[in-house]
Amino acid sequence: MKSIEKGLHMDPFVLFCTVIVLSLVQGTAGASNTTTELINGFTATPGKNDAEFEPLLADPTGVFAFGFWHVGSTKLDLAVIHLPSSEPVWRAVPFNPVNWASTTTLSFDGNLVLTDTSIQKDPIWSTNVTMGDFVALRNTSNLEINHYGNDKSPVWQSFDHPFDTLVQGQNFTALSPLFTANNRYTFRIGMGNIALYMLFGASQEINYWKHSAVEADGQLYGVVDPQGFFYLHNTDGSKAEQIPFNSFNRGFVGLHRMTLQTDGNLNAYYWDDKQWVLDYTAISEPCALPGTCGSYGLCFPGQHKCSCLVNGTDGCLQTDSGDFCGKGNSDFSFVRRAGVTVEYTDLMLSIPVESLDDCEKTCQSNCSCWGALYVNTSKHCYLMDSPIQTVEVSENSYQGYFKLRNGSGGKSSDDSGGKKGHGVMIGLLVTLTIVFVALAAYGGYFFWDRRRNKLPRVQLGGPTQEMVQGPYKDLHTMANT
Repeated sequence: MKSIEKGLHMDPFVLFCTVIVLSLVQGTAGASNTTTELINGFTATPGKNDAEFEPLLADPTGVFAFGFWHVGSTKLDLAVIHLPSSEPVWRAVPFNPVNWASTTTLSFDGNLVLTDTSIQKDPIWSTNVTMGDFVALRNTSNLEINHYGNDKSPVWQSFDHPFDTLVQGQNFTALSPLFTANNRYTFRIGMGNIALYMLFGASQEINYWKHSAVEADGQLYGVVDPQGFFYLHNTDGSKAEQIPFNSFNRGFVGLHRMTLQTDGNLNAYYWDDKQWVLDYTAISEPCALPGTCGSYGLCFPGQHKCSCLVNGTDGCLQTDSGDFCGKGNSDFSFVRRAGVTVEYTDLMLSIPVESLDDCEKTCQSNCSCWGALYVNTSKHCYLMDSPIQTVEVSENSYQGYFKLRNGSGGKSSDDSGGKKGHGVMIGLLVTLTIVFVALAAYGGYFFWDRRRNKLPRVQLGGPTQEMVQGPYKDLHTMANT
C-alpha cells in the first residue's frame, strides 16, 4: 500500500518535468506551443483545428507570429501575422496556397521548406539557402535565417521578399515589388518614380498611377518611416522626396504599414493600439481605379455608381488579354461613347490628329489597340493598348471608341458599329435595304388602305424615348422594353 501511495505522489512531479522538457524541445512541432527560435531538424504539420492561424514562431515582444494561416476553408499559406489585428504583413505563397492537411509539412535543415505531397513531391516553396543555423522572427516582423554568432547579417530575410505590404523600416527596391493575392495589381519603384499597374496575362498591363520624385537621380529606393511618411532616396542615399502621410509631424503615433489593396489602390495605415487608422491613399476617387466597375464599366464620379459601356450576359461584357493581331483574332466590332475618359491619360500614348475620325482610324488599323479617347479641344488621340476597363463619365469634349471581339455577345448601351473588311459593311447595306423596302411597302399599303376606307388622316409616331444612364440591369431592362 505504501508503494502505491508513493507512486501516486510522484505522478504530478513526473508530469511537471515532462511538460518542461517538451516545452524545450524544438524538434517536431504540431502543437500550438510557440518558440522564439527554430533550429535544424524542425518539422511541423498543420493541426486538425479550425483556427484561422496556427503560430509556430513568435517575436520577442509577442506582437508578431509566424505560422500556418488559413486561406479559405481548406488551404493554407505561411504568414507573419500582426497578432493584435490578425492582419498578415507577409505571406510566402499567396499565388499558390497548399492544403491544410497532414500532407503539408514545413521543415528547416538550414533551408526553410514547405511541401505538400498531395500536390507534388518537390517543394512548393523554399528560401533556397543551405547555410542557416536557426530561424528567428524580429520585433520588426522580419523573418530571418541566421548563423549563430552573426545574426546582424541574415542569410535570408522576408523583408527582401514582400507580398502586398511594407512595414516601417523595410526597404522597397526594384527587385521586390508588391502584388495583390490574385496577381492582378502590382506596385513598383523604378527610375525616378513609383507606380501602380493592372496586369493582363503575362505581358500586358495598364499603368494607372505614377508619382515622380521631385529630386530623383536615377533608380530609387523607398522606406516607410515611423514618423509618418514614405521616404524615397537615391542610390547614393540622398533624399529624392518625402511623401507625407496624414500623421506626418505628429511624432510617433504607432506602427506604420503601406499596403497594396485588393482594388489596386495604395494605402498607408498606423496602429493606434485598437485599430489600423487610414493615414494615406494614393488615389482618392474610386472611378480613377481601372477595376472599380470592371471591364467595359462606366463609373460616375462622386456617386458610387456603375453602369456599362457594353452589357454582357451577367453585368458588363467581360474581356480577356491579348490583342487583335493574327489569324483568328482580327475580327472585331466597336462601340462609341461621348463624354467618357480615364484619369490616367497622361500615362497613355498620345498622338495629335485632325479629327475624331482620324483618331478612330488610327486605332482601327492598329491590331494592338483596344480603344481610343479623342479630345476635340486639344485634338489629341489617346490610345489604349490593353483590354478595356473602367472609364468614367466626363465632359463632352472627350469621345470614346472601344473595340469588342466579334462573338463576345456584348450589347452596347450607346452608339455602336462594326468594322473588319467588307463583310460587315455588306451586311449593314443588306439590312438597310431590307428595312427600306419594308418601310416603302408598308407606307404604300397604308395610304392605299386609308384611301380605300376613306379614313381621316392620322398622325404617325409618338414621343421619343430618351436614353438614360443607370445601372447595367436598368439598361438591360430598357433594351428589352
